Amino acid sequence: MISSQVLIKDGSTAALTPDRLTLTRDSGRVRVEIPLAVVQRADLSGETGIRVRLTDEAVHSIPGGNATATAAFLAALNAALPEERDPAGSTLVTTEVNEGTRSWVWWSAGSAFLLAYIGYVVWVGLAHEGFDAVAAFFSVPIALLGLACVGALIGKALDRVALARRGITVVATKGYHPNGRAKRYFAYTDAHGNEHLSDSSGAGQTAHIIYLPESPGTNVARLPLPWVVLKYTVSLVIGLGILVFGALGLALPFI
Repeated sequence: MISSQVLIKDGSTAALTPDRLTLTRDSGRVRVEIPLAVVQRADLSGETGIRVRLTDEAVHSIPGGNATATAAFLAALNAALPEERDPAGSTLVTTEVNEGTRSWVWWSAGSAFLLAYIGYVVWVGLAHEGFDAVAAFFSVPIALLGLACVGALIGKALDRVALARRGITVVATKGYHPNGRAKRYFAYTDAHGNEHLSDSSGAGQTAHIIYLPESPGTNVARLPLPWVVLKYTVSLVIGLGILVFGALGLALPFI
């Protein structure tokens, strides 16, 4: 089976799947889903661009990375178009805008944190003993690791609570690779016919997976309550232990 093609140019991508064309812009902030049934035709726009015309004459432009990739993508797109078109055109096109934090905000915050981290370690080394500087150097990532562990655990616990209240249980199965080896993840289909993957561990070929109807990708394996309580308690103790150990290292120069 030939892999689906993806055309990439700067922060824009175009992905071709069996039934739709997915366009993303602004590094994934804007996502456009175009069913192939509403695409009238596609042709070149310059040497490295594609112009997609819908059945209602609306036009979407796709920037191409290079001439070879653009030509191959255009050929694959035209070959994938169905014989019967839907005249609905743009009314079947969906656009999602993710108003999340822009990448420059993360870069700025990361740079500020790195400078503060280096400045703190240098200050400790100049104002205190060398051992305190070494402790400060290692304590920051340790504390961050502990904080991340605790935060992830809280998020998973909240998901468990929501799934216990509103979750739907289904039988998920493991598929097989062409060489006959079982795949790592369990797969299940939600009520709308969409397939999702679950990274829940298990030696068998089937597992009971609970997913949220409003967010079918959110899922966990159904486990006995005592085991869930034990698992999360142990994980919380370990996460808090790492966080406290890192915090003590940060506080060492002031003790």
